[in-house]
Amino acid sequence: MSELRTGRLLLRCWRAEDERDMARINRDPEVCRYLNRPVDETAVAAFFGQMVGHWENHGFGPWALESLEPERMGQFLGFAGIAHVPPFLAAAGPAPELGWRLDRSAWGHGLATEAARAARDDAYGRLGLLEVVSIIHPENERSRRVAAKLGMHKERWIANPALGIEVEVWQLGNGSRVLQT
Repeated sequence: MSELRTGRLLLRCWRAEDERDMARINRDPEVCRYLNRPVDETAVAAFFGQMVGHWENHGFGPWALESLEPERMGQFLGFAGIAHVPPFLAAAGPAPELGWRLDRSAWGHGLATEAARAARDDAYGRLGLLEVVSIIHPENERSRRVAAKLGMHKERWIANPALGIEVEVWQLGNGSRVLQT
């Protein structure tokens, strides 16, 4: 599968031209304020390769997001999708992580929820996953609201050695909880 569509978004495979735009998003201090690891230039430079590599190695990964709205048609907005939890957060458990990161200009319009919902549904349908988690910084109210809208529930806290704090693990099982649409 090379793409998913929602009412306002195209979730698609990554393209070479996305690297520059994603790097710009990853350099925005407000966007990266609550990430689960520090973002420096080395991390920004490696990010695109990690996204493409996840798809190549596993046949799934975070989708690149492109706007289908007339006023933003074709604009790169960030990503949403499923990926393996990084080893330093292995305490989150074996379920893949559902994550999202959007350009600040796209905040406040429900696009993160719309994209994450499509990625979640693809994970349960096409990939046959039984459970997903989201690892969320406890001060990240925006991501906490997205997770709640997806039907996820905060299940536990785990230590994040990269930040030196405890972070939240939100969880949703396919069939174990009613999925909100």
